[in-house]
Amino acid sequence: MASKKTWIWVIVAGFGLVVFAMAALAGLSLYFVTSHISTARSSDAEALRAFDDIRAQFPDERPLFEIDSRGNPHPTGDLGSLPRSDRRPEYLWILVWSPDDGRLSKISLPFWVLRLGRQNIDIKHDSGFDLDQLDLDVDQLERVGPKLIFDFRTSDGERVLIWTR
Repeated sequence: MASKKTWIWVIVAGFGLVVFAMAALAGLSLYFVTSHISTARSSDAEALRAFDDIRAQFPDERPLFEIDSRGNPHPTGDLGSLPRSDRRPEYLWILVWSPDDGRLSKISLPFWVLRLGRQNIDIKHDSGFDLDQLDLDVDQLERVGPKLIFDFRTSDGERVLIWTR
């Protein structure tokens, strides 16, 4: 009889440990998201200033990707031919302005997180195209260093800027 009670306690303790681990993982995930994503109401002028401040970090630099006349993203050149940078980027940054709801969102994705999954980065957005089509490669982005990746504006005024730093 004592061994049945022992097994019951082992099962209850194991279940409790799993529940605790899931709660801790949920808490860590919430902390990660809140520390790497910020969204705030913004005026048109404030949003424009935020984009100009970022673009000023890349003077006269053409983004690595552009949108063609059919609305499809394509590289502006051969990424493999770009020189290797002395400095590896630590974050992939995304700045999104949505004039319809007056929100400016800034997202930072550490490269260690990008390395956890596949080597290609999937970014979903509700604008006129799917940023997943950029087919960004973590190894290529690390090799070329901090760069302006993408600067896109829709006819509705929505804007997306992606860069590494």
